[in-house]
Amino acid sequence: MQFAHPNGPAMQLSHSGSVITGSLLIAFAFNLLPWSVDWLWLRPDFLLLVTLYWAIYQPNRIGMGTAWWLGLLVDLTDGTILGQHALAYTTSIFVLLLLQRRMFNFPPWQQASHIIGFLLIEQLVSVLIATFAGDDFHALKYFSSILTGALCWVPLWMLLHRLRTPETSEAQ
Repeated sequence: MQFAHPNGPAMQLSHSGSVITGSLLIAFAFNLLPWSVDWLWLRPDFLLLVTLYWAIYQPNRIGMGTAWWLGLLVDLTDGTILGQHALAYTTSIFVLLLLQRRMFNFPPWQQASHIIGFLLIEQLVSVLIATFAGDDFHALKYFSSILTGALCWVPLWMLLHRLRTPETSEAQ
């Protein structure tokens, strides 16, 4: 029955969550690295980038619930308003999941242009919540990490794809 098997790239499933969990823990550790106060505004959100990657390639395992809990963890470690990053991460992942099948088929350099949009959504939600809470708004401070995050996307994609590939080749 040829009609039951559509042509085109199939979404690969991983066999274990150890690679996903390990990469999220490492990304969280990178977010916790001590940066100089002068350079902190350039730090990309590594945890969100890795979460976006896994939401593209493993939407059954990483979704809005995971984004919510990871955002709460970031809120607790950054000392920000509880729920600020949680809502921002969840909103970004929600929009990504709407475009997930399209993103899955793009090469990483084209995905980077979409990643800018997801990082922008995350920053806009964070800035909106922080502004309502009474924080000062410094546009350069908040939005410069979007560009550094987009620049990190292709190397991060290559690294995570290499980690994911041995698992997916067994599934074929």
